[in-house]
Amino acid sequence: MKINKRFILEITLIILSGLAIFFITQHNERWYQQPLAQVMTVKNSQPETTEDEFKNKDQQTHQKLTFKMLNGKHRGQVYPGTNTFSYSGGNDQQFFKGQKVFVNLEKNQNKTYVTISNYKRDTYLLMLIWALIAMTYLVARFKGMLALLSVGLNFIIFLLCVQIDVHYNIDHIFGLFSMSALVFLALSLALVIGINKQWLVTFSSIFIGTSAAMIIGIIALALTNNQGIHYEALDFATQSPKQLFMSATVIGLLGAVMDAATDIVSTLFELKRTDSNISRKQLFKSGQAVGKSIMGPLINVLLLIFFTEALAMAVLFFRTGNTLNYTFEWTMSLGVVQALISGIGITLVIPSASALSA
Repeated sequence: MKINKRFILEITLIILSGLAIFFITQHNERWYQQPLAQVMTVKNSQPETTEDEFKNKDQQTHQKLTFKMLNGKHRGQVYPGTNTFSYSGGNDQQFFKGQKVFVNLEKNQNKTYVTISNYKRDTYLLMLIWALIAMTYLVARFKGMLALLSVGLNFIIFLLCVQIDVHYNIDHIFGLFSMSALVFLALSLALVIGINKQWLVTFSSIFIGTSAAMIIGIIALALTNNQGIHYEALDFATQSPKQLFMSATVIGLLGAVMDAATDIVSTLFELKRTDSNISRKQLFKSGQAVGKSIMGPLINVLLLIFFTEALAMAVLFFRTGNTLNYTFEWTMSLGVVQALISGIGITLVIPSASALSA
């Protein structure tokens, strides 16, 4: 009975905290220094067909909007504004009545107009974070909170590495992010598993699988002279695109290999705790069996993540009349290479994790 009462209390507190976050973020306009407005009315024009110098066709629609200011000295006042959105939606978006947006106020011929600078997304972002924390606590309790703590710390470390790269303009950023990946690995395992023999086995097997997969990937790219690989297609690359691509690959690879290795090692350690007489050979075979059962789903997860990342750009390319080969080459080829290297890492970590655990 006590457990049920505690559970009901926890659920009640979680729901109340979610409602509080939603209410606060819906009425926190005064927290922002940048002008914030709500779209009051929307009038769309007829779509117009456009075509660029590469014969890519699109449609543009002009919007006449009115905005009610929500903060600052202009709070409560209503101003007109305009917006243009395209059918492809590559660099713009359509706005609707009731949406809250960050704006800039501009004067033209003694009249004030509003231009939209960004969409207010804090409610959605914080509600997603709340849902993640709530579900993690309900399912995994203290262990889940430690996992989220490791995510937060790794995020801070990642931002520090990015700031170091930007500040010092490092030429070989692959080395920087490879070292950060080792820190991610050690810290995450220490918080979730603890510093013990299982931590050492898991760390070693992940290091072996990740290193071997990266070496194989680099050799394969070198032997094929990077044919068909357009590093310059990497979005917003402000320094060596190849270095950025390899840095992103090693971090993604680490995540995939870590997932497989922790499953295998934790399973074999639990088998040993349950049956102290189990032989090394039996442990190794059990590890192989676990690895074979999770290998397929993990590789499919990688492909699904890749599809998610490539979807928006692929749709944009197809909507603007590009061919399948051209779209694949410039929006999907890099993701396929990353997925293949990660798949190799998952395959290689199975024997290494099984052998080290045994």
